[in-house]
Amino acid sequence: MELDRDTVATAIVGTGGAWMLGAAMLHSRSGHWNANQLKGLVLAGSGFLMTAAAAHYLQGEGVRGIAVSLLGTGLAMRGMLLLVRERLASRNAERKRRSGSPHD
Repeated sequence: MELDRDTVATAIVGTGGAWMLGAAMLHSRSGHWNANQLKGLVLAGSGFLMTAAAAHYLQGEGVRGIAVSLLGTGLAMRGMLLLVRERLASRNAERKRRSGSPHD
């Protein structure tokens, strides 16, 4: 296998997606993460894996490869948006807790 720029980028994206799915699976049993965080990890991980698979296996398939890649990108963005919103909500709750003001 030749290690050109596209191959390395696809491997990194695919590895990140697999890590996210693995983390969601392992941490779903711990109860440490809430349902939205797990959903965000699953969506983002699935999206990254779809994009990597499309780049590697469907590159020469034309519209089909582009469609799978775009769908994967959309899933990854939706998952990351969920994760960012959850983090923002967590920070706001922590800020309210620290300030002691129930009206913030």
